[in-house]
Amino acid sequence: MNIERLIEYTKKPSLYENGTSVMWTDPYISQQLLNCHIDSSNDMASRSDEKIELLVDWILSRMKKRGMNILDLGCGPGLYAEKFARLGHHVTGIDFSKTSIGYAKSIAAKNQSGVEYSCDDYLKLEYKNKFDLVILIYLDFCVLKPDERKILLKNVYASLKRGGVFVFDVINSKNIAEKTLKQSWEVSTKGFWKNEPYIVLNNGYHFPENKVLVNQHIVIDQKDTVDSYLFWSTYYEYGDLEPILREADFHKISHFENVLPSGDVWNGDNVTFYLVEKE
Repeated sequence: MNIERLIEYTKKPSLYENGTSVMWTDPYISQQLLNCHIDSSNDMASRSDEKIELLVDWILSRMKKRGMNILDLGCGPGLYAEKFARLGHHVTGIDFSKTSIGYAKSIAAKNQSGVEYSCDDYLKLEYKNKFDLVILIYLDFCVLKPDERKILLKNVYASLKRGGVFVFDVINSKNIAEKTLKQSWEVSTKGFWKNEPYIVLNNGYHFPENKVLVNQHIVIDQKDTVDSYLFWSTYYEYGDLEPILREADFHKISHFENVLPSGDVWNGDNVTFYLVEKE
């Protein structure tokens, strides 16, 4: 093992630096992610089924419309989309993972739900005035870099009908120390990262001047191949997001805390939900 090379990999990255590997498109890891998504007992990849039911009910209680056209961005295996469809809404789901979309399509066929799934990059939306509701749930908004965030908001605004609503959630500045990944390591003969023996070195860093966190995972296999994965996340207060949303022409803005029950730093008052309307 080349220790000097390892030291270089495990240094604090520069802001928004890319890792050497992408988790979402790796065939093996994407399958592990799917397994986490469809395990309804925990919040590891998707929130638990109980919380998803709560969120669907909460969103619909504020929309109060029947037969809506809904766009689910980052839909994963369709956990929200299928619930909305079951309640009589017309749903389109978009996700970057072929594995998740393949699973979602199989469930839609089984349920005869009519949900339309597409494996695509939601930063490349081309819909115009089509949807009553667009959702981006489980902190996906936080992973967007500033230029990506601007593109997304522009595209979401264009895709909404007049009076349509965009719903998303973000982490806020409460308990930031607990939200910063702690340094740890793991050795496994087979696990989440690889179907062979590996070591993974985990660490988290905080960029307080930018309100940004990053989770760093360095995976080394028995051939000394090193893969680095960097997951960036911005946290927001209302004062941070209001001008960003107004710049994107969203002026009717509501925000809510404690939508989900407390329990950890990814729920309760640690997470803020936003409902913004296209006037």
